[in-house]
Amino acid sequence: MTGGSVQPCVQSHPVEVRVATAADLGTLQRAIYAAWTWREEWHEQAYVAHAAQRLPDSYVDDFGKVAGDAGVIAAAADRGGEQVLGAAWYRFFSHESHQSGFVAEDVPELVISVEESARGRGVGRLLMEALTELASSRGITRLSLHVNRENTRARRMYSSFGFEETELGDRRGVVMVMRLAGE
Repeated sequence: MTGGSVQPCVQSHPVEVRVATAADLGTLQRAIYAAWTWREEWHEQAYVAHAAQRLPDSYVDDFGKVAGDAGVIAAAADRGGEQVLGAAWYRFFSHESHQSGFVAEDVPELVISVEESARGRGVGRLLMEALTELASSRGITRLSLHVNRENTRARRMYSSFGFEETELGDRRGVVMVMRLAGE
């Protein structure tokens, strides 16, 4: 996967995308919490309380140590380090143990989350481009996801990438599937 950038997003620093590793587990844990609480303003204390419960989460547990895991992180340089602006990743699930966006065992489920301050600035699009490129390079032919029915902004973005709504889903959300080039 190649690195990418968008227009300066945070204090005039360009956004770079890098491949996620097992060392990014904390970033992915924050990201999945942000994805679940997408309607709410971020509250660090609420996240810390949630994280202290150490509840299992098959979207992130042992990420990078399970065959097929792949993801990308968008970040801007920040005082010698990086300021994470978002993350996107996918995992494979089985019929016996799967999440809401499950379609089939050979179709990984995607999760994406963009920091509240970076939304509407192209970070989500950059993450999706990088993750779909990574998936294609690894021979993945389809990706699935589950999105809240009320999250019209996200649903529009997914549709613009070619995700199509399926008959699957539940009262909270819809399952969408994207066919990648080569299928």
